[in-house]
This record gives sequence, structure tokens and C-alpha cells, in this order.
Amino acid sequence: MKAILVGVEYDHMYYDLDISMNELRDLSEACHIEVKDVVIQKLSLISPKYYIGKGKVEELKHMLDEDDIVIFNEELTPLQVKNLTDALDVEVTDRSDLILRIFESRAQTKEAKLQVEIAKNQYLLPRLAGMKEELYSQQGGSGFRGSGEKQIELDRRIIHRELIQAKRELAAIVKQRQTQRQLRIRNQEKVVCLVGYTNSGKSSLLNYFTDKKVFQEDMLFASLQTASRQVKLKNHHRIIMSDTVGFINQLPHHLVQAFRSTLEEVKEADLLVHVIDSSSPYCDLQIETTLNVLEALGVKDTPMLFVYNKVDQDRYAFLQPKEPAVFISVKEKINLDLLEDKIIELLFKDYELIELYIPYDKGEVYSQVKQAYEMIKEEYLEDGIYLSFYIDHKQIHKYQDYIYKSIN
Repeated sequence: MKAILVGVEYDHMYYDLDISMNELRDLSEACHIEVKDVVIQKLSLISPKYYIGKGKVEELKHMLDEDDIVIFNEELTPLQVKNLTDALDVEVTDRSDLILRIFESRAQTKEAKLQVEIAKNQYLLPRLAGMKEELYSQQGGSGFRGSGEKQIELDRRIIHRELIQAKRELAAIVKQRQTQRQLRIRNQEKVVCLVGYTNSGKSSLLNYFTDKKVFQEDMLFASLQTASRQVKLKNHHRIIMSDTVGFINQLPHHLVQAFRSTLEEVKEADLLVHVIDSSSPYCDLQIETTLNVLEALGVKDTPMLFVYNKVDQDRYAFLQPKEPAVFISVKEKINLDLLEDKIIELLFKDYELIELYIPYDKGEVYSQVKQAYEMIKEEYLEDGIYLSFYIDHKQIHKYQDYIYKSIN
């Protein structure tokens, strides 16, 4: 399948058209669609009927072959899709649809599949009439008048039913995830979330810190599911590290809403590790996009560490990093030790090493400590158990009666 990409440069644009069109090309290739041409039009206002001007529609028509597809850089209205399809007589789609196609092909877990199904149905619902008209018009003849309208209503009911069922199943998974989060809070486990633009290296970084690998590949949206792993850092510090779906400029509203449950993990994190592709010429825009999506999700006061990845490509000389920052290369294992130190510094700055001596008849206290903390030393003595571990100084009072010695 070959495509012609279409973009419009208009007054008061909120994004860079060149960057956006390059991403649209990447999205097309991720859908195995060959880009044969790119058409740009300058307009003062977007056309409500065709998105582009009528003259440009005629120009497009002469560029198209029978099996081509036309892909617009912004989300089209149902009316624009219908009018363009009628005028061009080929498949017409948009950026949002491409992203949905990629998500649908990459979703692996039950949760990700449900989220994509919800987003896809919410995208399709208002477009049913235009999509079905050609099919219904073929029925024609006596006795079929009005049947198309009935079929559209039937399709709407089917999609509504599927939406309700998918949302119900997703809610059950979300409830289970919330229970897991509450357990982590009770166990005082620190949670680090990897966030950032798609293909910035988040999954690769998670794989560096853990033995249980997640899928990683040099392509857009390689990872859609939130993967959480227990990670042991230096000095016996233990954390939960979570990978998250990557962001992209002009991310469809339906997808942000559908994946909100997955991204709730970000809101509960103790630290956000913002992974950045320092080799990208659009690095600053990608940072801004990620920060905007996080703000839309209600993430405001969570500490953030800016991690500039891919420094092995040596394209970061003129970057002005946001602080606190670390420059790394996961691929070449550059400065990963420094990154680990920085994570520990930010997460455990209020922690100190203590020693407890718990009598044998206080088994419930011993069990509580063992469950909540990573032991540095444990020794069974004559009348009790000696333990040493790191603890938040705000929690020390819970074990005041058993402190053997405090080490600052």
C-alpha cells in the first residue's frame, strides 16, 4: 500500500509542521505503508468541508492510483472523511487512525488490548455514517429504503455494547492495580516510573536494571504495556521500576483517555525518570510534549530526573539540560552507575542506616520489619535478632524501643 501524506500550514499553528510531517512518515512506515508523496498547503483557515482547499482536492485526485491511501496530518471530522472519500474515491484517513493501528498491532496484554479497543471504538463511533454509506447504497432497489439508517443504528448499538463491556473489564484490572499500589505503599516500597517520548530508550533502561526483560526495539511505540519490576540498587536499596507507554506529539485524545488507567502509575510514583533521546534534533519539543501530557494527567509535584540517553551518538553538545540531569547511553553503558547514584540520592536522601535488636518473643515486630525493608545484616543472637537496614527517618519512631544503635 502506498500513501500520499497531506498537511496544512495555517495561522496560529500550535506545532511545527515539518517535525509533525516527518513523524507522520515514521507512523506510516510503522504501519507498513510506503510514502510516495507529501502534499503541503498554506491556508488561513482549515476548510470545514475538505480540510484542504477544493483546488488541492482536484490536484490530489490526479496524483492517486486506485490502491493508494491519503493520510492527513491532523484528525479529520467525520464530514471531512466522507467528503474526501467521495471526491477522491480512495481510502482517506488521518494521524489518529495510524496511531490507533500501531497500538492495535502492538498490544499484547489484556489491559493494553482493552484500552486500544476503547480508543478505537470511540474514534469510529462518530464516523460510522460516512464509512458505511457506500456499502448501504449498494443495497438499493425497492424494499431497501431506510435499511442503511437501521444498519447504522445497529452498528452504533454494537459499538456501545462493546465499549461498555471493555470499560467494565478494564475497571476490574484497574481495581487490581490499585490494590497492588496500596500494598506497595504499606510496604514502603519506592516506585520509579520511566516516562518520555516514544523510542527514547525507556524499555532498554528498564532491561538494564532487571533480569526479567521487557520487549525493546528501535521503533515507535515498541512498548504499550506498563511493565513493573523489582530492582535492587546499591547499598541494599530496593525499588519498583515501571516502564510506561511512550508519548508523541498530537497524541489522540481517545488514546490518552483510554490509557489513563495505565498512566495512573505515574501519578503514584515517588520519582519520575524522564528518558530523553538526546540525539534527536527535536529533543526540546519531545521534552515539552512529555511534560504537557503529564500535566494533563494531573502530575504536578512528583520529583523528576531528566535522563539524556543516546549520548554515544554525540549530538548533544548544544543541549541546555533541565536539572537535575544525567547524560547516559544505555546501549554503550555510559554513566549508568552515575544514574543509579542519582536515583538513590533523590529517593533515599531522608533515609538512614539503623540497627535493631528484637527479642525472640516479639516475632510480629520482626516479621513486619522483614517484610518492609531490605536487610543489610541479620544475625541470630542469644536473646534476640540483630538487624540493620535503611529506613526513612520519619519511620524510626515505630521501632524506638528496639534500636540497638543509630548510624548517621
